[in-house]
Amino acid sequence: MPNNMHDSAMMICYRECLSNLSKFNGGEEYKIFQFISNIERIGKMIDASENILHCMCTAKLDGEARRWYDDNMSLTQWEQLKFALLERFTRCDSSSKLFEQLKERKQKTDETITSYYDAIIKLCHEYDPSMSQKMIISWLENGIKDSLKI
Repeated sequence: MPNNMHDSAMMICYRECLSNLSKFNGGEEYKIFQFISNIERIGKMIDASENILHCMCTAKLDGEARRWYDDNMSLTQWEQLKFALLERFTRCDSSSKLFEQLKERKQKTDETITSYYDAIIKLCHEYDPSMSQKMIISWLENGIKDSLKI
């Protein structure tokens, strides 16, 4: 496929994903970790710059989150905005619950390694979107069935 056709297809996918992305209103029903992860995933499709990520994010803020941003418009860089959003909209009890879930999560006897892996990866990314691979592996090893340990 010629490059311009590929680029056109990518832009169509990008626009579709962005239009289907739920707005973030600051409420519990749509978590900030998931929102930011979706913004970055969609941005990756078109190799979006930090400015584009910032624009995508602010365009999808609503309600309490929009009011908060309107009071914090000095956050003009994506990384600053992302950090501030995480700090403002991460519930303390939410983080500690996720940490407890990670600590307690063990592979069930009838659970496949793939299913367990997916669950731990999801928890790790919800708890800390920038968690290192080394730390994720540590959490995976922590709860794997003894019969699978080396």
